[in-house]
Amino acid sequence: MHSRFEHSLGVMELASRAFDALKSKFGTELEENFRKLGMSLDEARNLLRVTALLHDVGHLPFSHGGEKILPKKTDGKQTKHEEVSIAIIQSDPVSRILGNEYGREMAARVCMLLDENGKVPPELLILKILISGQFDADKMDYLSRDSLHCGVGYGNFDYLRLLETIRVKDAEEGGLELSIERGGVHTLEAMVLARYWMFTQVYYHKTRRIYDIYLDEYLKAWYSNQYENLLGVLEQDDFTLMAAMTEDAKSPAANPVRQKWARRILNRQHHRVVYETTDHALPDEERVAIKLKGALIEHYRDVDFIIDLDARGTVHKFYVQGEDEEMGEEFPIYDSVSGTTSRLSVESRIFRKVPKRFRVIRIYGDVQKSDVRQYREFAHSKAKQFKEEI
Repeated sequence: MHSRFEHSLGVMELASRAFDALKSKFGTELEENFRKLGMSLDEARNLLRVTALLHDVGHLPFSHGGEKILPKKTDGKQTKHEEVSIAIIQSDPVSRILGNEYGREMAARVCMLLDENGKVPPELLILKILISGQFDADKMDYLSRDSLHCGVGYGNFDYLRLLETIRVKDAEEGGLELSIERGGVHTLEAMVLARYWMFTQVYYHKTRRIYDIYLDEYLKAWYSNQYENLLGVLEQDDFTLMAAMTEDAKSPAANPVRQKWARRILNRQHHRVVYETTDHALPDEERVAIKLKGALIEHYRDVDFIIDLDARGTVHKFYVQGEDEEMGEEFPIYDSVSGTTSRLSVESRIFRKVPKRFRVIRIYGDVQKSDVRQYREFAHSKAKQFKEEI
């Protein structure tokens, strides 16, 4: 299945398998680690499973596509779905159910593991990593699941082999952290490549992205403070919002802005790409694209153009030697033959080649398919001129 619920079940299953794989090899180390918090291995496993099951409970309708309408925080930053998840878990009846089943600290500990900016006790670090680390259960599930249901092979990798080769080691800040056996390096490389390909070919595909933009515009027009209380997210789902969108598209009395974007989505009347960069757009290319959009508007006054500057993401955060970036995470690799530990940046040449970040900039035009070529020729000619000027 390809729904948020089945994904959550899948993450819970894979997190459980990862915990059990570590327990089979490092049970003593794990037991000593969690004992410092007064937790047994079973209690730690339950905490991991509940966190995995509830990690996405705060997603809005249409997942990430609708997140921009969440209210801004007092510091001006955008609220994220993880914060909605935390609000839901802290509320009744979820916190009450968790308390009755697992004890009064369960809800607070789950929220602690889900808080992106919060600190966890060193003893819980290993659980947080298994939920939201460099190769966590979440990524393992959604890459495989999305690949299957989108009908592509890009997201496939041997996650079972990855689980067989994970290890724990003492963390500098206390507690335990993950490492991996040398035999799992190629599988880890395959996972990062799968993530890169899914970014370029699926998650930020040109047609999928334009519908994200339409959805964002529709939701801005639809929104009227429904989520000032974050629990209001629970009152809507994909089906109720699709029903509202369908009504807006056909009703002559509908809000004209909502009607415009609803019709775009439901009738598949989408803009087409007239200009795009490579998958690794640099800051200068953003300036070129902004200038180019102005030139297109001036030259084609009757055509609607949309620029997409937000098709970007982080592929991985591992340290890559020689890059002029922040250090990144230097990941330990264990050689079971020699009993020595090396580093991923030394062991893998793949990570030296796979970009840490993905970004493509596109300009879309509301043009017919048969006319796209002329717009693209004009756009690329102008872009070349602007690049030379910069």
